Amino acid sequence: MDEIKRRDPRKERILRDRLHPKHEELTTFDGRSDGGVESGTANMMVNGVRRKNPHGVGFTSADGIKRIDRSGGMSSSSSGVAKKSQSQSLPRRQITEPTRYIVVVSDADSKKLTTLDKDMLGLAHQLATTLDDKTVTPNTAIVFLTLFNRDDDMAAFGADRVISLGDNTTYSPDHWLAVLHALHTQLAPQHWIFADETLIGGDLARKLSASLGERPATRVKAASHGSIECGSGDEKHYVTRVLSRFLLVEEQVSDPISGFVSEASACACPDVENGQAKIVDLGRVAVDPKDIPLPETRFILSGGNGVRNWALFHQCADALGATEGASRVAVDNGHMPRPTQVGASGTYVNAKVYIAVGISGAIQHLQGMTHCDSVIAINTDASCDMVKRADLSIIADSAAVMQALIDATQGELGEIEDAS
Repeated sequence: MDEIKRRDPRKERILRDRLHPKHEELTTFDGRSDGGVESGTANMMVNGVRRKNPHGVGFTSADGIKRIDRSGGMSSSSSGVAKKSQSQSLPRRQITEPTRYIVVVSDADSKKLTTLDKDMLGLAHQLATTLDDKTVTPNTAIVFLTLFNRDDDMAAFGADRVISLGDNTTYSPDHWLAVLHALHTQLAPQHWIFADETLIGGDLARKLSASLGERPATRVKAASHGSIECGSGDEKHYVTRVLSRFLLVEEQVSDPISGFVSEASACACPDVENGQAKIVDLGRVAVDPKDIPLPETRFILSGGNGVRNWALFHQCADALGATEGASRVAVDNGHMPRPTQVGASGTYVNAKVYIAVGISGAIQHLQGMTHCDSVIAINTDASCDMVKRADLSIIADSAAVMQALIDATQGELGEIEDAS
């Protein structure tokens, strides 16, 4: 029978008290802070939900001061000069003649690395550290294989080698699977890391492992000491398994790397024969944004207590082609249905663009949109928490801004129709 993990109230009390003499002992493993992953219950909250340790990540700057990067990566700065200076101040990891490989496969079609991409690269380095434990110099190279072209500083997140398989428009699973087979023959990776909840990555991982006669580990949430913890039917319980070669992981499986940068040298794609494709890409199909579930959509227009004209809000969402979301106050007041609620008590979202209209930014709501890439706040209160969290803030009346967005969108559509 699978081992059932039980709560340790004493450890939970120590972990909540940063001044306790044993607090550092429970959150540190082999001289490095791991956010509590290695200590079993170190990152297990009272309600059974795993949380990262925000004090266990960071890097040492050139002047010897410990810094914590709360933005999710040192290359997320909007200034290219700032990114370059940060990379130059950190030690560079170079592996000239690797003897082992770990392959991270990303199926995200965004230009920037997603939160899950950074977590998977962090897990790969965690596994590589175990493999290189008895060697003086690291010999395990992290290969980041992306199905679509990316435009990001992959060296800042730990990619030693980078392989790009194509553009952002063609869907060719037969070709991708053939490339993975060729790469498996060429490198014989110690581990393959895929995203579990994505359609393309999860499908390719299962097909590749089945064709090689190996059993993949799914819903992986943590890895340590040659074992992994996987999700089960009960969200509060985990199943412990032996470390597998094929890992299908979820978000927060590991912290992104910090304190160094990698080489991120480009590698050529393995040559494969292009035979008769079983699946032919016929292009994208138009989908009504209202039919896209909140966890899967990339563009959300979310309304809160500051919205006074809800008819205009719906019209703005239609004009922008965005999926509608809402705060808990808007849902409780009957302005929006319950499934549209974003937050810790509603739905967690990871959209590329999140527009918050009239939302003050309660902590529960901010938790639900933690992984959104670009946040735009429209609010009359310049000091609210949502404005502090946003990448771009518009301090103005929400109705006036939404009407301006509708007018601008209709103007662009009119120009397109005239040109056609």
